Amino acid sequence: MPARTQTDIPSQSGAARSVPLGEAGPFGPEFDCLEFHRHGVVLVPKRSDEAPGIAVLLRGGDGPDVRTCTCTRARKRTCDHIVELAGLCKSLIARLGTATVQKDFEATLWFRIATILANGEKESLESVRLERVGNGQEGAVRVVASDGRELLRYLSVDAAAGRFVERMQVSGNLNVVRSRGDLLRQLGLLTLSDQERFLHQQGFRSKRTQFEESFLYRWAYHCYREFSAGEGAFRPAIDRLSGAFTVMYERAEDSPVFRLAIPRTKVASLLDLLKDNLPNQHGLPIHAVPLKSLFRVTMNTELDLEVRPVLKVIQESGEAKFLEREDLERFRYGNLMYIEELGVLAELEAPGRLERKFKAPVKMVLKQSQVPSFLDQFAEELEDEAHLVDPGGKKLRIFRDFDRIEITPDAIERDWCWLSVEYGFGNVSVSLGEILQARKEGRRYLGTSDGWIDCSAPRFDALDDLHTRVSRDVPSRESQALRLSRMDLFRLQATGSESLLVKGDDERSAILQRILDLKPATEIGPLNGMTTPLRHYQELGFNWLRFLFENDLGGLLCDDMGLGKTHQVMALMVALKEHHGITDPMLVVCPTTVLSHWIGKIRGHAPGLSAGVFHGGQRNLTDLLRCHDLIVTSYGIMRNDVNQLKEIAFSMVVFDEIQHLKNPSTQAHEAAQELLSLVKLGLTGTPIENRLIDLKALFDLTVPGYLGSDELFQSRYVKPEEFGPDESARAELSRLVSPLVLRRLKKSVLHELPEKIEDIRTCTLSDDQVKMYRDAISSRGIGLADILQKEEEPIPYIHIFALLNLLKQICNHPALVEGNVKDYRRYASGKWDLFQELVSECLDSGQKVVVFTQFLGMIEIMSDYLESSGVGFETLTGSSRNRGKIIARFNEDPDCRIFLGSLKAGGVGIDLVAGSVVIHYDRWWNAAREDQATDRVHRIGQTRGVQVFKLVTQGTLEEKISAIIEQKRNLMDSVVKEDDPGVLKTFSKEALIEMLGPPEGTGI
Repeated sequence: MPARTQTDIPSQSGAARSVPLGEAGPFGPEFDCLEFHRHGVVLVPKRSDEAPGIAVLLRGGDGPDVRTCTCTRARKRTCDHIVELAGLCKSLIARLGTATVQKDFEATLWFRIATILANGEKESLESVRLERVGNGQEGAVRVVASDGRELLRYLSVDAAAGRFVERMQVSGNLNVVRSRGDLLRQLGLLTLSDQERFLHQQGFRSKRTQFEESFLYRWAYHCYREFSAGEGAFRPAIDRLSGAFTVMYERAEDSPVFRLAIPRTKVASLLDLLKDNLPNQHGLPIHAVPLKSLFRVTMNTELDLEVRPVLKVIQESGEAKFLEREDLERFRYGNLMYIEELGVLAELEAPGRLERKFKAPVKMVLKQSQVPSFLDQFAEELEDEAHLVDPGGKKLRIFRDFDRIEITPDAIERDWCWLSVEYGFGNVSVSLGEILQARKEGRRYLGTSDGWIDCSAPRFDALDDLHTRVSRDVPSRESQALRLSRMDLFRLQATGSESLLVKGDDERSAILQRILDLKPATEIGPLNGMTTPLRHYQELGFNWLRFLFENDLGGLLCDDMGLGKTHQVMALMVALKEHHGITDPMLVVCPTTVLSHWIGKIRGHAPGLSAGVFHGGQRNLTDLLRCHDLIVTSYGIMRNDVNQLKEIAFSMVVFDEIQHLKNPSTQAHEAAQELLSLVKLGLTGTPIENRLIDLKALFDLTVPGYLGSDELFQSRYVKPEEFGPDESARAELSRLVSPLVLRRLKKSVLHELPEKIEDIRTCTLSDDQVKMYRDAISSRGIGLADILQKEEEPIPYIHIFALLNLLKQICNHPALVEGNVKDYRRYASGKWDLFQELVSECLDSGQKVVVFTQFLGMIEIMSDYLESSGVGFETLTGSSRNRGKIIARFNEDPDCRIFLGSLKAGGVGIDLVAGSVVIHYDRWWNAAREDQATDRVHRIGQTRGVQVFKLVTQGTLEEKISAIIEQKRNLMDSVVKEDDPGVLKTFSKEALIEMLGPPEGTGI
C-alpha cells in the first residue's frame, strides 16, 4: 500500500493517545528464552549449547508437575536445562502471584482484540506466509493470507521482530523442531485435554484449538510477550484509494512496530471493544457519531447562537444523492462510513429512527431566551469532541450542579442565623435568595455570563422544604441575607457534596465555623462526678453530645456495641449538672432487661448522678423526683404512664436501644413523642440500614421536623431505592443526617480499646421464676441452712450442690426445671429476655457470637430459637462429632453467626477467632474455667477487641456467687471439675448459708 495514499484519521486533540494494554507485564529479558502455552513452558535451546535439548515443564494442577528434557544427560540425572527451566518458572511465579501466564494473557487487550478479529477469519499459521520487504534480512516483514491479502506488516527490525518471525514459522514435519513456532506447536499438543486429543487423532479441532492455531492468536501472544510491560499508541488510518482500514501500533513517537489490517465488518466491533475497555480514551483518534448530530454552532452576538448543518455537500445536492455516490461505498465499514470531506467516521442511521430535529440545508438563529432550551436538548452532543463548535459557543453550558456554597454571616443568635449564601458555578455565583425566588415563580433558568443555571435541576430539589420557611424572611433586594435555623444550616450543607465555605475572619465567622464543625462553645474542666476517664473517641462523642445540647438539638449516638455509649451519655449528664447548671430532671428510657445495667453503670462509674428506677408495682414518680435528678424507666412503663411523665419538664430524655421505637404507629412511639424535653437523644448499636423509613421515625422523635414530612421523605429518599440503589439519594441523605448521627465502628478505634472488655449484665427473675425459686428454698434450702448452722453436723456438700444447681437452672429458664425444653415459650425468664436482646444487638452490628452454658437443655432452647429466627449457628457438646468441621464452619462461613458450646466440650482445645463477642449465659463456680472458655475467642489470631458478657440474675445465688468468685479469683483451683461438689469446700459456711437464702425481691 503506497504510503502517500494512507490517510491518518486526525483526532480532535490532534494526536494518538497512549493506551495501557494491561498490567505491567512480568517479562524481562531473562525470560526471552521461555515460551508458554496453556499450562506448559518450554526452554528455547541455545545455539552455543554443546549438549542441546528441549526442556519442558507441564504444570500438574492438582497433581504433580511433569518435567522432561530431550538431551542425553537427562536420561541419567536432572540436567542443567531442567534446573534452569525450574528456576525461571519459580521466579516468574513469584512475579505473577496467584495468576498463571495463560490467565494473565487472556486478561489483556491483545487477547480480546484477537478474539474479535479471529471470528470468521480462516487463516492459520500454516496457511499464511511471511515475506521480507526491503533489503535482505533487514527489511520489514509482511504476513500475507492465502488469498494474497496483507494481514500485517511488521515494521520494527529489533530483536523482538526476530522473535516474531520465529514464533510465526512452523515446519511441516512434527518431528522436527526448528523455531519458536515449532516449540509452541509442540506445547499445544502436549497441553491438549483428553477430549481435544481424541478429536485431534480423528482429524478434528475444537473451537479453542482452532483459535490457538490461528495467525491472530499467535500475533496476540507475541504482543503480550513483548509489549505488555509498557505503553504504546494506536494510530488508525484509511487508504484513500481502496478504503482499507488499518491500525498502526507505535511504542514511542514515530517508532512504528506494526500495522494491522482490520476487516471492514470488524471495525465497529473493535471500536466498541476499545471504548468499553478504556472509556473516553480508547486511543483511536476517531469517534463514531450519528450523521444527524453533525452541525456547527457559532456565536454571532454575545449570546445568540447559529445552528447550521456542517455537511455542505448535503446542502448543495441533498442527503440521498450524497449517500448514493459510487465512490462512497469503499469507505463503508458495516454501519460506519468515513466522510472524507469532514475527516469523520460517522454512524449510519438505521431505518425507522425518529425524524431529525435539523434537516439540511436548514439554518436557524437562536435568540438569547431560546438558547437554554437548545443547550438543554443538545448539551451532551455539544460537549462531544467530534462536533464542530466554535470556542465562543463551546463554553456556554447549562449548570445543573454547583461546585461550592459560600456563606457570610450577618448575625448569629441563639435560635437563628442571618446568612448571605452564594452558590458557585465555575467563575460565577448566584445567591440562594435568587434561586429560591426563581423556583417560587416557576422560572427555570437564571442567566450568567458563562451560561444558564437550571433552577429545576434535581440538586436544588432539597431547597423546596427550606423555601417554605425562609421565603417570608427574604429582605429587600439590596440584602441577600436569609434567616436560617441551625437545622436549616445543616439542610443547606446537605445540598452539596463539598463543605460549606465560611467567608470572613471576624467573631461571627468563627462562631459559624464552630457550629458547622459540631463543636461546643467552650471547653470544660474535669468531671468530678465520673470515676472512669473517657477514652479519646469517647471524649469526641461527649463533646458532640454537648454541642447538641447547647444548640437544643437531638441526635442519635450509634457507636458499635461495646464502645461505651452509656459512658458518654453519663458524662454528658454529669457535665450538665457540674458545668452547665442544669437542675431539671433527666430521663432514661430503656428495655426492661437493661434497667439494672443502667443503675449498675451509674453507681459504678458516675456517682455524681443520683438515679432512681421508675418501675415495679409500687412505683411513685413524685417521690423519685424529690430524691433523684435522673429517672430510669422502661419502654413499657413509659407507654403505660405517659400521662404522668409528659407533665414533667425534663432537661434531657435518652432513649436507649431506640430501635424499639422505629415503628411510628405504636403506642410507645406516640408516648415518646409526648414527653417534654429540651433535647432528646437516641442510643443504638444498630445502624438503620434495612428500611429508610425507620430512620425517619427515629429522627421524628429526636429531631422533630428535621427530615420533613413523610410524603417528602418517601418521594425523595425511599422511592428511588425501590428501583435499585440510588447513590445520589443515599449520599444526600447521608450528608443530611451526618451532623445529628455519630457512629464509630469498633475496628476504627481498636487501638484505643483493651484487648478484652468484660461486662457483667444483670437481670431480674420473672414471676414464674420467683415462685419456683421460693418453692425450692422452702422445701430444701431451709433444712440445709439449719444443718449448716450446727457446728457438730458435717456439711452435706452433695445435697447443697444439687440444690444450688437447681437454683441456677431456675435462674436460667423455668423450662429446664420442668423438663420440657421444647415448650420453653410457655415460661417467662428475665435472663432469657436479656440474652435475646444481646444476641439481636450483636447480630445487627455484624458480629459473630460465642455462647457458653453448662446446661445442655439451654443449648436446646437456644438452638430452637435461632433456627426459628433464621440465624445460622453451630453447636458443640460432648456428643458432637466432626468437631473440626463444626469449628471451621463457624470461623469461615459468613452465614454462621452463632456458636453454642457446652463449657465441658467447648471450653478447651478449639479456636473460635471469628467471634468477637462471648456470652457466658450462666456463671461458673470457677473464674479460671470461665476465662479458659473466653480464651477460645480471645487468642492469637484474633484481630478485633473481644466483648465478654457474663449474665447474672439479681437477688439470687448467681449474684452472690459472682461476688464471691471475683473475690477469690486467684485462689480458685482450676483443676476442679465442673460437676464436682468439692468446689463448695472453697466457700465458708456463712457464704453457703447466704447462697441458700430466698431471692431478694423481684425488682432492682
